[in-house]
Amino acid sequence: MENFESTPKPEGAPECTVYYTPELVSKAIAELTAESARSAIEERGYFTLGLAGGSLIKMLSGLKKDTNEENKIEWEKWHVFWVDERCVPLDDPESNFGGAYETLFKDVPIPRENLHAIDDGLYEANEGASAKSAEAYDKELKSLSETILPKGDGGLPIFDLLLLGFGPDGHICSLFPNHSLVKVNDARWILPIADSPKPPPERITFSMPVVNMAKRKVFAAVGEGKAEMAKHILEDANKTDGSIPAAMVKDAEWLFDTTGSSKLTTTHVRFEFPGTPTLLGLDTKEED
Repeated sequence: MENFESTPKPEGAPECTVYYTPELVSKAIAELTAESARSAIEERGYFTLGLAGGSLIKMLSGLKKDTNEENKIEWEKWHVFWVDERCVPLDDPESNFGGAYETLFKDVPIPRENLHAIDDGLYEANEGASAKSAEAYDKELKSLSETILPKGDGGLPIFDLLLLGFGPDGHICSLFPNHSLVKVNDARWILPIADSPKPPPERITFSMPVVNMAKRKVFAAVGEGKAEMAKHILEDANKTDGSIPAAMVKDAEWLFDTTGSSKLTTTHVRFEFPGTPTLLGLDTKEED
């Protein structure tokens, strides 16, 4: 990695920040989420957050500790959505909602009706569930007032913040490489997928235009397992052909730990390292 904070960021280059440890990435994710919430609530009285599944939700656990009265989180003004979901019951280990609820939302005072889960009454069996589940979720989101969920060009929703993950194949949400859904551009906000290459096969997902309409889109790339694909997304991938869906996300912000950024060669990054010799890795003593 050759581009350092002292060099100016090229025009149009993505915002990429490297933190020393995964814990510092988690802290930064929690802080930017809280700040996005405060800004949106000040502007119109509500905050909309779209979440991916996987380990990303664990990075928000620090929000449970926000007890500062001056910057207290106004949970009752949050509305939370899922950028994709598996067609399984909400208490199933595969449920993105279930994972987020157990990790964070059961421990904070957010109204249950503000957690916009999919109707798991439609999930008597995974087979055939995606079409009716996508239709129901699409209808629910479109029924919200524009004070809660504003609309932009083409009537698309403008979420305040999407926290996105990406797979080793470069998929985001449940938009997989070279799948026909990647390039869908119609009135639907929510799309059904019945042939996911990852189990379970039946899922629903935000469309790519909905993802790109959000005010902020944030990726976290933590650990060696994310490094190669992160480099490919940012430096090599075609941005339009659908072969790497994550590369089609426009104006995204990226947060890395040092190993997650280790394969980058031409991407301009900004470093946020603690200023002590031990934390900078100059003390090589290993922990017991």
